[in-house]
Amino acid sequence: MSVPFRTLPLVLAVSALLSAGTAAADDSLTFEAARARFHERADIFRADTAEVNRARHASESAKSLSGPKVDITAMQIEGRKDLDLNLDIPASVQQLGSALSQGAIRIPSTMRFSDELDLSGPRAMISATWPLYTGGAITAQQNLLEHKVREASAAQSARLEEKDADLAMRYWGVQLARSVEELRRERLKDEEEQVHRAMRFEKKGLISRIERMSVEVSRDAARRELVSAGTSARVAEAELMSALREKELPTLATPLFILTGDLGTLSEWQSRARINSPVLARIDAQVSQAGEGVRAAESAFHPQVFAFGMKNLVKHYLTPVEPDWMVGLGIKFTLWDNRDRFSSLAASHAQEDKARAAKAEADNALASAVETAFLRTTQAREEYLLTASTVALAKENLRLREASFAEGLSTALDVREARTQMTGAQIAERAAAYKFVVSWAMLHGAAGVMPDFVATLSRPDLKRVE
Repeated sequence: MSVPFRTLPLVLAVSALLSAGTAAADDSLTFEAARARFHERADIFRADTAEVNRARHASESAKSLSGPKVDITAMQIEGRKDLDLNLDIPASVQQLGSALSQGAIRIPSTMRFSDELDLSGPRAMISATWPLYTGGAITAQQNLLEHKVREASAAQSARLEEKDADLAMRYWGVQLARSVEELRRERLKDEEEQVHRAMRFEKKGLISRIERMSVEVSRDAARRELVSAGTSARVAEAELMSALREKELPTLATPLFILTGDLGTLSEWQSRARINSPVLARIDAQVSQAGEGVRAAESAFHPQVFAFGMKNLVKHYLTPVEPDWMVGLGIKFTLWDNRDRFSSLAASHAQEDKARAAKAEADNALASAVETAFLRTTQAREEYLLTASTVALAKENLRLREASFAEGLSTALDVREARTQMTGAQIAERAAAYKFVVSWAMLHGAAGVMPDFVATLSRPDLKRVE
């Protein structure tokens, strides 16, 4: 289809506007996208991942502790050995020698041999030791390192839950600050229109000069409030940009919201927290580590059985007393240790008691945190629902006051108070929605189920607050 030349600029302009709208939509940032970007870019998460990998590699390195250890050793030796042997000749040998030689040769009763052995030369040997029984020390060490992996993973998960909840606070904090700034801007616009209206009424003699000046004072107050709201919005944006490692912040696509449906019960949330909380998982791992520490301390009272073997690879320089190869079994039992083993065992038991007490304290703190977040969530939703009538009343009151002012039945002060009440009610409505979102995120974070929080953003009972 051909386009007339005269209408071509209009078509291009419309196309440009549509393209700009599409680009703006593409540049918008949902909370899910912000969360993914946060996980990818935050340095603290990389540090936690490195810690988990370190613990996992340390655990892998200990899996073969119960196997043999083989060493190869090479040495260059310089040394001498004086060899002095005195051999006693038995009497029967002496008599036999005398009989055979008919007394010509007399065999002495003692023979002496002296020599100097040269020990210099290279040595090379391969040796192996194999622990067969250690009293449970190796198993305790392996289990302890596995529990350290569990602890590091749980700490990483706990950090994710905590930081995700903090990100939700920053993300919707920007939404709240921008919304308040827009309300302040609209109020300033209304105040500017009211000033122009007051000037016209003053010229017509409908209102006094003092009334017009009161309207201007109200306009100036609205300007100050807009400046303050703008500063708060820029601060909130800076905090979110810092978390996301962004230089500019696009439009945030996920608005403030309220869930009108079921939020669950307190007992359900506490049960979920006990099952999923990474904080409790971390404490459990620490309790398990303390138990392995007790078993390691107990192993010091047991004997150690081991197998060993060695083989000399260079035999040319070996002395007569050095073996070509040797294998055997050994047992070692510590009779006296320079460390008090009983005190070490008592210290391990104390560490285990400490870990169990910390677990009980963490469980109590978790239950309290979940209860607090749940109560704040339900309270925030109730506050939001109760502000609806206040907003409706404030809007109607402002409409009536403005109409009365136009007829000279209300003062500028009445109009300003009505507009202030309406703006305050609208801000309170958005603040209640913000409190709900943050408390809802905190509840999921405390329970260790932040992915479920993201899933609630697609619930059918979600009511957008804009």
